[in-house]
Amino acid sequence: MLAGKRLLVVEEALKDPVGHWYEYIKGVVELNRREGAEVITVAHARIDPAIAREIAAIPAFPRSNWDGVYAHPKAWRRYLGVLRHNWLVYRTMRRIVDQHGPFDCLFAPTVIVHHAWGWRLLFARRQAGIGRMVLLFRNNAGTYEPGSTMPVFKRSAAMLRSALKSFAGAIGAGRVALATDSSKLAREYGLLCGLVPEVYPSPRIAPFPNQPRPPKAPGEPLVFSCLGPARFEKGIDLLQEAIKLCLARGLPRPVRFVIQWNQPIVDAQGQPYLPDPALLADPHVEFVTEPMDSAAYDAAIAATDCMLLPYRRDAYFARISGVAVEAATAGIPVLYTTDTWTADLIEEVGAGIGTADGDIAALAEGIMAMIERYDAVQESAMERRSAAQAAHSGEAFVAKLWGRA
Repeated sequence: MLAGKRLLVVEEALKDPVGHWYEYIKGVVELNRREGAEVITVAHARIDPAIAREIAAIPAFPRSNWDGVYAHPKAWRRYLGVLRHNWLVYRTMRRIVDQHGPFDCLFAPTVIVHHAWGWRLLFARRQAGIGRMVLLFRNNAGTYEPGSTMPVFKRSAAMLRSALKSFAGAIGAGRVALATDSSKLAREYGLLCGLVPEVYPSPRIAPFPNQPRPPKAPGEPLVFSCLGPARFEKGIDLLQEAIKLCLARGLPRPVRFVIQWNQPIVDAQGQPYLPDPALLADPHVEFVTEPMDSAAYDAAIAATDCMLLPYRRDAYFARISGVAVEAATAGIPVLYTTDTWTADLIEEVGAGIGTADGDIAALAEGIMAMIERYDAVQESAMERRSAAQAAHSGEAFVAKLWGRA
């Protein structure tokens, strides 16, 4: 379908397999290559050479907003960082387009305020080298108070609002597309700037055959996993405390808890947050501390019987969870936070148990309930996996990316 087309994928933070960027970008690259497109990726200057070869990546960005280089305590320094990084985006990508273009489509999958004006300036000055520009928003522009479905926007959101509104003419002409992977985020950005992004499926689903999982041998433990980069906003502290409650109470059947913790974590005050020593010493708990390549990550999903995703609502009311998509498409039950995007996914195409936001006791009760009711919940998850795979098919993602759906 895309023979002769050239796609440029831009992810400044892509360095190694530790973060979520690698699997996402790899999925985008493989899907478009499968359809015949030539795909070039622009990544961090310190990208792992093996990954660079795998996805034809150009090392380009000397720094990323996600490195924390602009996280200054003084507001004026943060605003200056936004301006500096937008200029970096423009300057870096101007060189890439001039040296390697033209491109039929440019896809930027993690756009925030630090990038939007850079993309606007690039499109204004290099239109001839870019047939179509797709800007995808995966992060909140606002925050959500407890129980509220209306976003609250900070003053800094005005910079993002003005940048997005300036694309209105190009969007109307079909040259630029604003996109997101969450209907809740689409509504949020519509409230911010009056332009509603199109909702894309997640480009990476679990590579699993459509067949029932083999039954557990007598005494073989269920594997309850928390995969994906652990962060405080994902409720890693809540999960540790809930697991300790479950272990203290006694498990109704054998369970092994697996937690991916292969990068530093800071708490809400910006202080380092570490694995609980009691869990480190418990034989029922395993911490994955080494980076995982695709094979290791897929193997971890394949070994998972339940995915533990106690994400905090204030951060994940509107944001998607790629791990939840992987679980649903693999027929894996999910323990999730109610009134979030993940809850919507499970209600529509998955199976699992929801627990109240931030409630450690409720989370522990949910884990125990999942253990006790596991066979029935897992059967439901397997029955709905085909619907999840259809909702997040690679073909649908590619069609959306190229404006053909």
